Amino acid sequence: METEREFRAHHIICTALYEGKGYSGAFCENMTAVVTRLRENPDERLRLVARPDLICADCPNHGADDSCTQNHNRVVNKDRRVIEVFGLKENGIYTYRELCEAALAALAPEFFMENCGTCEWRAQGLCKYEDLTARLAETAQSAGA
Repeated sequence: METEREFRAHHIICTALYEGKGYSGAFCENMTAVVTRLRENPDERLRLVARPDLICADCPNHGADDSCTQNHNRVVNKDRRVIEVFGLKENGIYTYRELCEAALAALAPEFFMENCGTCEWRAQGLCKYEDLTARLAETAQSAGA
């Protein structure tokens, strides 16, 4: 029996809008592979976590002790807030499609700004609320739904 891959909660938002840009070449290669797989297989089962996941493996902010070196590991709080607002359970098993559906149902502009307001990708114009909701809806309604 295959074990579900771990998937960090705030990455629901990041993967929806990912366009091939990131921290480094290795990070982008890994993120592109993960996002491509999720978009092609939105019914893949994932374990929702508030700790480093398959995307964090090549992130330059991934500390040796599995912490995030950026903002004193506050990303864990961001993950738990996403879990709470989207009505999900930490360590719960969901498909990527279900995670996108939950995000779409619960996401409000105020929470987007709370969660993403200081993110460097939003500041660079790579992440907008309207684009996020459109991409989440696209994934939720993709073939097989």
